[in-house]
Amino acid sequence: MEGPRAAKIEELPLIEKLSNTVFRTRADDGQTMFQEFPDLFSAENIENVRVIVEDGIPVSNINYVIRPVSIYGSTISVASLGAVATLEEYRGRGYASVLLDDCIKRMNKQGVHVLLISGNRRLYRNVGSVPAGSMYNFLINSDDNLGVDLSDLEQYTIKEIDIENCSNDDFYKLVKLYRNENIRFVRDFDEFKRLLLSRKHLRKITAQKKIIIIEGKDEFAAYMYMGVDEKNGHIYDCAGSRELIIKTCMKLIKENVLESAGGRVLPYHRKAIEFCRTSNINLEESRLTGTIKIIDFVGFMKALRQYYYEIFNNEFIDKIEFISDEKGEGFKLENKKCIIASKEKLNDLIFGGGKVCKEDLIWETENDDCFKDSDYEEFMNFFKSVFPIPFIDPYNLNFI
Repeated sequence: MEGPRAAKIEELPLIEKLSNTVFRTRADDGQTMFQEFPDLFSAENIENVRVIVEDGIPVSNINYVIRPVSIYGSTISVASLGAVATLEEYRGRGYASVLLDDCIKRMNKQGVHVLLISGNRRLYRNVGSVPAGSMYNFLINSDDNLGVDLSDLEQYTIKEIDIENCSNDDFYKLVKLYRNENIRFVRDFDEFKRLLLSRKHLRKITAQKKIIIIEGKDEFAAYMYMGVDEKNGHIYDCAGSRELIIKTCMKLIKENVLESAGGRVLPYHRKAIEFCRTSNINLEESRLTGTIKIIDFVGFMKALRQYYYEIFNNEFIDKIEFISDEKGEGFKLENKKCIIASKEKLNDLIFGGGKVCKEDLIWETENDDCFKDSDYEEFMNFFKSVFPIPFIDPYNLNFI
């Protein structure tokens, strides 16, 4: 066995063959893994394309890419990991586990705060990557008798644009609209264009891409990147008013452009959630796609400190410390500590999706004094005010 190590440039064709052998097995596959995930398998990302080599060829492969995420102006470092593949005849040897451990060790040195993994199998749970957060899935069908008034859409122009041939003015408006998102992957100008030009998420050869703009008088009010197959649409990426996006989907269904349309909204899209509920659009709550592991808890919390300053008592934020040791991750205020030992409860606290109560936490003092009710309340008020943090939807154009 050779590895784990970075792939060599000349090995990329062999890695593409490996990845396609595992993940591109259907007759209606419309693109290779390298075509769908060009940034992941690029020469620029070669150090993060990790392999184990046997008999002169890569037989097991894990890949990740590191990108910044902005949360109300605070920037965190997020790694997205996926395309985990081992040739069938080399399975059962623990290669994927060895590669995953290698990736996590590297991420620690690379300053990664949070790891997103596209899957939810035991391999990932074994390293503490567990479900987290919540989202609301919606699906609107042509036979839904919703009776929603869509007259407010008359003030907007709804149009489909071709990114390859769109005007510079339109593309600048699109960039500006995306940058106005409070929670987002940070995309530079060229990356954003590459993503919109791609066929991300459109695995079936029959699937079509639609980039639909909802244009106001001077600016774009919203956009959506939608995959459409047999007139059934699914929104993978969007920005702007989610309520407008959902209403536009209803209009396209009403005009027989689509037969159905689905997508997701996050808990902080409160107006869109309320609109769906008052309009009898079914919302199905679920965890965020894939699993999440906090790589560097202390660094993650420090990166969000400015966000905390904006929404909680500044004197408390000045004093609070973030800790990570053999007992778990937690918070320290003077001589008092609150520690979360469970990875599941840590994710539930930070990202939401599950209830965390006082009894789930470890309470300690450095001088063995007992915790007072006021001490518990001080920590719990902080948790209630700042958590769960508003987090990205992983299943967008940056999905790996």
